[in-house]
Amino acid sequence: MNPVTQHRLIQDIFFSLQTSHSMREMVDILSGYGITNAQVNDYTQTEIKKLLATASDNVLLLIADDLKIDTSNYVIQQKTKGKPTVKEKDIFLKKVFISHSSKDKEVVINFIQILEVIGIKPENIFCTSLEGYGAGLGSNFIEEIEARLDEDVLVFFMLSDHFYKSPMCLIEMGAAWAKTKSQISVAITPFDLDNIKGVFKHFQGIQIDQELHYDLLKETLETKFGLEPIRPLVWAPKRNIFLNMIKQQIQ
Repeated sequence: MNPVTQHRLIQDIFFSLQTSHSMREMVDILSGYGITNAQVNDYTQTEIKKLLATASDNVLLLIADDLKIDTSNYVIQQKTKGKPTVKEKDIFLKKVFISHSSKDKEVVINFIQILEVIGIKPENIFCTSLEGYGAGLGSNFIEEIEARLDEDVLVFFMLSDHFYKSPMCLIEMGAAWAKTKSQISVAITPFDLDNIKGVFKHFQGIQIDQELHYDLLKETLETKFGLEPIRPLVWAPKRNIFLNMIKQQIQ
């Protein structure tokens, strides 16, 4: 596995683990896979990623499988006997689909602004309730959703009590589950990540008002979409503008 691909896999593993485990718990979990370092006593994001980087490719893939992370893009595939191995290549996602309840529209608007700050282009974002991001006039709504969903799409499920009560959101969830490989759950406070049920509990997740989660999301999108990393001094102020607006909206 080349360094870029390994970094992407480590990022996915860390992102998935941190949604439901503390830093100390993550170290304990990794020790169960034989990944240990007696010198690690500062349980930070950086130290845990360094710890993951000491693992072999096979161990990283094993952890990813246990976390139900799709590893198809990380494995070198073999052609038929006698033919050369297909070389690894970076396969990036291209589009974003936002599945949400119309009652959470205002919060979703600011979440999309953060995605655009990270580097996702507006024309690559599909969000049904927002003008310019949804289906065109006269389109068949269900057919339009299905047409937008494919393996190049990352789906964000904006989870709230409103979401679970919306038949349309559940339709989108079913279509996304069947047609896409990459999904991230976003819990809209006061709905909490711990309240996630059903298939959503297997997806990576963030809490919409947690600053650290956005930093992790930024790194994840940069690797999944092949984006040029935005400089921290540029990123932090813009993130905080929209994050503060989100916090005001969910009070």
